[in-house]
Amino acid sequence: MKSTIDIGQVATAAGVSTTTVSRVINGIATVSPENRERVRAAIKKLGYRPNRSAQQLAAGRRTTTVGILMPRFEGIFHSYYALQVLRGIGGGAERLHCDLLLHITDGKTAPRGVDGLLFMDVFGCTELLDQMLDEGVSCVVLNHYLEDLPVSCIAIDNRTGSERVVDYLVRLGHKDIATITGDLKTQAGLDRLDGFVKALKARDMPVRDEYIRFGDFGLPSARAGAEALLKLSNRPTAIFVASDDMALEVVGVAAEKRLRVPEELSIVGFDDNPAAAHGRVPLTTVRQPLADMGRRALEVLLQQIGGKKKSPTKLLLPTQLVERQSCRQTWLER
Repeated sequence: MKSTIDIGQVATAAGVSTTTVSRVINGIATVSPENRERVRAAIKKLGYRPNRSAQQLAAGRRTTTVGILMPRFEGIFHSYYALQVLRGIGGGAERLHCDLLLHITDGKTAPRGVDGLLFMDVFGCTELLDQMLDEGVSCVVLNHYLEDLPVSCIAIDNRTGSERVVDYLVRLGHKDIATITGDLKTQAGLDRLDGFVKALKARDMPVRDEYIRFGDFGLPSARAGAEALLKLSNRPTAIFVASDDMALEVVGVAAEKRLRVPEELSIVGFDDNPAAAHGRVPLTTVRQPLADMGRRALEVLLQQIGGKKKSPTKLLLPTQLVERQSCRQTWLER
């Protein structure tokens, strides 16, 4: 009967992942002492005997396998964010000779048998992240800066990017500046709004409730926000929109209302996706280094898997304001 015992049974008995069992068997130092003892006790109790050829393969030039956890959302395979991050991870994997396993999750499941995990966000996945960390699995979180949790994270400096947008519009003479937000359940959406509000307050400019319209990164929410803002008797002269796709929708709404962009309305987006430069009006936007974020996250994870990095890495990557033709100086007197 002992010959029928496999690594999955050991993992179940120890209450850990198969990855953790594999690391203990192969002497990898990234397993916590508690989990290591649990695995050893389960091996002894079950009489498990590791497969010698598998051990020899693990000890040699075994290919590292990294799991990518992508939260499930509508339009996932049309998302500029997702495609750019995957491009960065994929380019890094090719250079560093590791395998990738893409796992689209509802926040409850993670791939087993991988050496480490990249969380493309933790929106809806916080309990799963906690579980993986408890099991001793190497993890890196993208697009969400976690100040207190002992995990590596690489995110975008959304607040500073938004502050620079307000700076830019104020230099152009705009005083009536509105925003249409992204999904405030995400850190990116919340930070972009926070940066916008902080910049207005820093200049002693009013933060008007009617100038803040709440969106969710979707086009219908962008359209609804634009419709509401442009029907105001004291309509804004400039609108900062939380994504380029949303901003291009706002440009379309303005055109339907016979408002000229940028002559009568300045619009700024966020992302710098390819459509921003080639729309009806080339869009001023904030460029975020998404592919670089993916590449760096993979590098950090592989360093953790190899035992070369003990303490968490926490990075905020800078953004860049890209000026095009969707904004202009205003001379309107209010």
